[in-house]
Amino acid sequence: MKVAATKPTPDCGVGFATPEARWARLGPYYAMFPFSFVQGAIDRFTHPGDLVLDPFCGRGTAPYAAMVAGRDALGCEINPVAWVYSATKTAPAPDPETVKYRIGEIAESASPEDREPRSEFQTLAFCRTVLGFLHAARRELRWRHDTTDRTVAALILHYLHSKIPQGLSNQMRHCRAMSPGYCVRWWTDNGYGIPPEVDPVSFLNARVDWRYRKGIPENSHSSGVTVALGDSATDLEPVASPARLVVTSPPYSAVTDYRADSWLRLWAIGEGPALPKWDTKQKYVDLAAYSTMLHRVFSATARRAHPDAAWLVRCDARERTFDVVLPILAEIADGRDVDVSPAPFRRPTQTSLYGDRAAKPGEMDLLVRPRVTTALDTSALVTSGG
Repeated sequence: MKVAATKPTPDCGVGFATPEARWARLGPYYAMFPFSFVQGAIDRFTHPGDLVLDPFCGRGTAPYAAMVAGRDALGCEINPVAWVYSATKTAPAPDPETVKYRIGEIAESASPEDREPRSEFQTLAFCRTVLGFLHAARRELRWRHDTTDRTVAALILHYLHSKIPQGLSNQMRHCRAMSPGYCVRWWTDNGYGIPPEVDPVSFLNARVDWRYRKGIPENSHSSGVTVALGDSATDLEPVASPARLVVTSPPYSAVTDYRADSWLRLWAIGEGPALPKWDTKQKYVDLAAYSTMLHRVFSATARRAHPDAAWLVRCDARERTFDVVLPILAEIADGRDVDVSPAPFRRPTQTSLYGDRAAKPGEMDLLVRPRVTTALDTSALVTSGG
């Protein structure tokens, strides 16, 4: 029996030589696992055409990796910023000239009032031209429903704040926005009292040219790839065929709060106030609420997965997260063993920098293998730190 040759999956882990590699990195995000982690699981536990499911898909690493590998994908994400990244990289606007034209339209729609700062933070964070562009973009972009507008929004979000001259802002971190008060004090104390003058149109157009130079991913706009915006417990799309692989990383209890960490990017797409309102609800400090959330999401996921699907879950090694995730996954596994292996990081991660202060920080990989052995390599995964 002859086996049809399959086209090798483009390498998205290093370099920018292919469109798949360039679009894989769209969207700075503070909590994500490495591309190689997902790709390894897809290679071992699925065939082309199988469905891969991630109920906490963040900036879309799992749906994107599945798409690139010729699999179908279903993802869900509650953070609008992360969803914009995920939806854009799996289905970017096909024509870069259309994207640049829309950027120009946004700039032209900026009014004198749009250019006026509305807080001390805005005065120091952005020059007047950029501020006017951002206010106009908040008002004009229909990123939920329009592919071109969503692509423009993704590029604005990607470059919204970073080190000078890599972003639209005054000197800031790239992944996570610090509090307005902290930023104002830091700028004032360190000689950044005047934001850099940036022309947002020429700045973003240059980034459009770079992003599209190799084209868009070959499998993008696949009808088999769906990423929903919402709560995975209630908003996961129905499936025609059950998932053969669930690969995910749920929020870590008391570590990440997407509304606090992404407050400035949420504001930029009209999903948050100009100044943040801190709330620990999304940080899942309450373990009972965290357990309830995770159980609801995993139950909804299981209803869309094959009874013998592989599950690979990366979670925080600290007890307050691990001791909640493990028994819930064991219940879902329905008698199958849950293999546990440590995945300590080898370099500082966003989670370690901003949340995990334990003496032995790290992460754990929880694997539920299929009962039925297939031709796929289901040997132990070689995990890497994220």
